[in-house]
Amino acid sequence: MSAEHPNRRSLPLALRLAGCWLLWSAWCSLAGWSLSAVNQLFGWGHLVLLPLLLVAVGLWLNATASAPNVFSRAAKWRRRLSRPLPLIYLASVGLSLLAALLNTNPWSIDAVSYRLPRLFYWWSAQHWFWIGTLDHRLDFSSTGFEWQMLPLLELTHSLRFLFLLNWLPFLLLPGLVFLAFRALGVNGRSARRWMWLLPTGYSLALQCSGLQNDGYSVNYLLATIAFASLAFHTRRAGGLWFAILAAALLTGAKVSNLPLLLPLGGLLLPALARVPWLNWRLIVVGLIALVCSFAPLTFLSWQKTGDWAGDPTDQWNVKTHSAAGALTANLVLLAKDATQPPLLPGSRHLNAALEKLNRSAFVDWLRRSHGEFTDIHYGEMVYEGAAGPGFGLAVYVALLLAGVWFVKISPSPRDSAAGSLPLAWRLAPWLTCIAYAVYLLKLGSDHSPRIAAPFYPLLLIGLLRWPRVAALERKKLFTALSGFAAASVVPIIILTPARPLIPVQTLARVTHHAAVEKIAEEYRFWDYLRDDLAPLREKLPADATRVGFAGGFHDTAFGLWPPLGRRVVVELGLPPGPHAALPPPDLEYAVVTARGLSERYQLGLAEWLAAVHGTVIFEYSRNVMLDAHSPPKYESWYLVKLNPANPNHFDTLHGPAH
Repeated sequence: MSAEHPNRRSLPLALRLAGCWLLWSAWCSLAGWSLSAVNQLFGWGHLVLLPLLLVAVGLWLNATASAPNVFSRAAKWRRRLSRPLPLIYLASVGLSLLAALLNTNPWSIDAVSYRLPRLFYWWSAQHWFWIGTLDHRLDFSSTGFEWQMLPLLELTHSLRFLFLLNWLPFLLLPGLVFLAFRALGVNGRSARRWMWLLPTGYSLALQCSGLQNDGYSVNYLLATIAFASLAFHTRRAGGLWFAILAAALLTGAKVSNLPLLLPLGGLLLPALARVPWLNWRLIVVGLIALVCSFAPLTFLSWQKTGDWAGDPTDQWNVKTHSAAGALTANLVLLAKDATQPPLLPGSRHLNAALEKLNRSAFVDWLRRSHGEFTDIHYGEMVYEGAAGPGFGLAVYVALLLAGVWFVKISPSPRDSAAGSLPLAWRLAPWLTCIAYAVYLLKLGSDHSPRIAAPFYPLLLIGLLRWPRVAALERKKLFTALSGFAAASVVPIIILTPARPLIPVQTLARVTHHAAVEKIAEEYRFWDYLRDDLAPLREKLPADATRVGFAGGFHDTAFGLWPPLGRRVVVELGLPPGPHAALPPPDLEYAVVTARGLSERYQLGLAEWLAAVHGTVIFEYSRNVMLDAHSPPKYESWYLVKLNPANPNHFDTLHGPAH
């Protein structure tokens, strides 16, 4: 995918590095699916394919090389990075890196519930397969991020460095924001401001040191715009190929990004008119993009379930039931995200005041229309699991809109360059509004502000191209306001319980202060969540390399897999039902719950133990609540020693399986 005529114009460093990152992303997806096809999904398989990545990156860097001017570039970057917004961004980068390195057990609810467990299953089986377990997300969720995690897991046998898959793209974000915003007509001053301001959005800044997969996909959107602009202005076919690849990877990251193909398709049209693309390279790039996109999993989901999304029963209730209600509910969630301060110690009092509203017919209508909408409430601080753009950016954008209406200002011609753009590029933000409306109408998730992260840059471009907004951003007042908006994310990065940088629990022991002790209790709860099955795992013999698992619908076997690469967890009782398969005869240990046995085998614990001739050797009471403020709810998890005397003994309880 090298660019044609590389000496015609040197590429920005951000674009060259983005090309390398896109090649890495594509290589991971291609390797994941192709190695699965030949049952070689393990370290040696990736090692055999590694030369393809190295050659592709080398060709790209060589084709886009330019004579370096180290001294002038160093001076220019020194001036730029000495300003408040870049310094805040650099502080976010540094603090996030420190937080990730200090907290050795990375955790997010999505990662431990289904993203990592399913990757472990594929890794142990040496190929992708339809797991068919109780939680269908292990099968139908997009695989783009998982295919990138796997080579790191194979190399390190550790989760500790997986954050790099978010942190390194975060370093590319400012350059891609500037290039994409300028390409679509945002004036230079606003683009320079937002290249540092947008990365301080709470979802992006908090995810860059964690395991979520929303923030990194923003880079795919921006790269599509930047490379489409490159193809249009330079007539380089390489720019078009990379733009197509980035758009495909965007859909492979999350299927909720599919509506963005509407504006991105429009952005590609002018480039298609100027670049010679009807040749053999189109076939190669098209096939690569197809494998990297949502297409492989969509086909497999349709093949397995008859539904292209793989979830015909809507197991997690994320499909909406009323267009007007769903749109309203998602906008309420966005408004709540925008008004959630970074820290809100008095959230309980505010939530008490909202109780009457939450019991109203209006909120009840929202619940019926939107699968996961429960009520309107605020937390004591922002958490990455639900965070969208966040309070800081929301306040700054609100003040910009207020200034447009109430401040008398005369824009200058330089405040917008959108008039000279191709029509399809001028329409892109409006097409994004349509795509975003489709997203809001269809997705019934209570985390919709976070999942919509890739939509926000194009929506912002539509606002920033407005000449009056651009004129406002020249004011010193808005320069200061942008600094405050960006800085609001810093205390969250420092204090977030997911990766705390302040030893709150130590402070509580030293100070004996009631308020600090209350905060420390929440941090202890998060420590527990990071490895809640450790007491049970410690009871497993060191030589137990295979462990059965029969947990319930909301249970995860994540904590049973360590040490990674040396232990395999075997899902029991699949497919679930009265004739579910017995544990394999060579399996010695299993971890089960009474609820899991009921859902998988339709048996109680005593009946199942009798059927497999098993003995409970350890019982562990696990708190299944995920909220530090809720009363604990304990469920017994049992470590069972299996002694199957007769491989066909299950038939004696239920009769022969059909």
